[in-house]
Amino acid sequence: MIRSRSARMSAVVLALSVFLCSVLQQGTPAQAGTEVATKGPSSTLNRMADTATVASGTHEETSAAISKIGDWVVAKHSSDSAGASANAKARGNYAELSFSGDSVEWIGRSGPSLGIAEVYVDGVMMKQVDLYSNQQTFQTVLFRTGSLSTNTHTIRIVRTGTHSASSTGNDISLDAFRVIDNAAPAAPRNISVAPARDSLLVKWDPSSEPDVVGYRLYRALEDGPFALISGSDSLSTTNFLDVGLTYGARYRYSVTALDSSGNQSLRGKLPSAVQPAPVTPPFRASNCPATGTKVSTLEQLRTAVASARPGTVILLAPGTYRGGITVTSSGTSDKPIWICGPRTAILDNQNVQSKNGVHLDGADNVHVAGISIQNFRKGIVISGSVGSSVADVSIASTGEEAVKVRYSSTDTAVLYNVIRQTGLAIPMYGEGVYLGTSPKDWCSVNGCEPDRSDRTVVVGNDIARTTADPIEAKPGTSGGVIRGNTIDAGGVSEVTTIVAIKGNDYIVVDNVARNGVGPSGFYASETEVAGWGQNNIFARNNVALLNAGVAIYVKTGANNVVDCSNTPAGQGVERSNVVCQK
Repeated sequence: MIRSRSARMSAVVLALSVFLCSVLQQGTPAQAGTEVATKGPSSTLNRMADTATVASGTHEETSAAISKIGDWVVAKHSSDSAGASANAKARGNYAELSFSGDSVEWIGRSGPSLGIAEVYVDGVMMKQVDLYSNQQTFQTVLFRTGSLSTNTHTIRIVRTGTHSASSTGNDISLDAFRVIDNAAPAAPRNISVAPARDSLLVKWDPSSEPDVVGYRLYRALEDGPFALISGSDSLSTTNFLDVGLTYGARYRYSVTALDSSGNQSLRGKLPSAVQPAPVTPPFRASNCPATGTKVSTLEQLRTAVASARPGTVILLAPGTYRGGITVTSSGTSDKPIWICGPRTAILDNQNVQSKNGVHLDGADNVHVAGISIQNFRKGIVISGSVGSSVADVSIASTGEEAVKVRYSSTDTAVLYNVIRQTGLAIPMYGEGVYLGTSPKDWCSVNGCEPDRSDRTVVVGNDIARTTADPIEAKPGTSGGVIRGNTIDAGGVSEVTTIVAIKGNDYIVVDNVARNGVGPSGFYASETEVAGWGQNNIFARNNVALLNAGVAIYVKTGANNVVDCSNTPAGQGVERSNVVCQK
């Protein structure tokens, strides 16, 4: 923390400073191991500081705050701080820094060909420092002041042009000045916590103190002890999304500020919040109204669909319906259209090369529940729809995808379906649940714009024997939830992933997957289109692979979060390619 400092220089110190400076400017008689100051133009070698005073922290020799007067030559080495230092080449050359802090360190090299420097603090020579050592060393603390008064100070290091008997040279080295502050910053203020994205979002005000470099976040479950959850590195932001928490549990939080000298503040306010459990949309087969239009043939079904209006309920009797349906009528959020029946009500096309089992084509608020669909090219296709769902449906033996949500359909729910044997006609298109559209098709189907099929909820599905990804979310889609699905990837032949998230802002939690071939199980990245595969959350997933690899692979530098609650399984299988959160 930076504090104002009152000047305490005495007249005696001032007089001594003037005397020493005059001696320095005039030089001293030459002697063995001493050189005469160079003369002539030196303005091209001088660099005056751009700023008057610096705060605590490490200030490299390249800093504009350091005045370097005379001939200073850069010496690069990977062992130096920031990969380089500078050597003063002539007698009287000096480097100077004005700072505000409790003490300061001069950092540089020592070695067999380095000479002697004089160190001045506030104009007073504090010490002669001999930089000689028989072996070269790097980032050595050559000088450190004691505790200083609360004021602005100046340190100057001067090349004397002398050396010890053992040294072969007179140069002095400057790698950096480190300004040290021993006072802790103030605790962060206005800490708050609230539910967000199946997690708890903690926020606080940024510190107004200029040398605060980060924050540390601590969490306690109920009345238990606090533990650091922000990792070994301090947080540079003033918010933290805490994922993978237990539903219904209360958590307390505390935040501290960390300054550039390593001082940590007291803990701020201790707010708390309960992690709420997610709410499944009420579109299950059990939610289907008991009364409505009853049908028992394909002709009756198609007639009822064609005449459907908001509030229509179509109830399928047990039996086999030799064809599919296309729904173009919309319900409303308070009066949806229902199409439902038992599993023994089966739509069967007997041909996996053509047709869709159910196609919601621009139809909003339509709920399909309970029935069976088999032997179609695609099982259920939802195109340009808002607020529709497919729940508790058995979808089997499809030529391509089982469920496809596309053309900017939003707020779709895919709930507790059983999906088996996809990709029988074209294996590479055999996804279990497919969200969005491939970027290569955006121009042909969506005016070259992304398919923003957003906020799809895929929950509780039982998926097995798909030839392509059991679940895939394409770039262009955002804000979906993939939760509580059971996946067997044993039949996958066209890809190596189990769940592929190429969109943004997905929450992927509580899924159980097995028989992935690797090298990755769940995947969040996108290389085809920039700006996608980002800001996704993975928590409490159990992922088993048959070969060595990582259970969850995410694009780095894209704000993807892999919580430590994810569990890998299989020989040589690691949790993730990134360090898990908490």
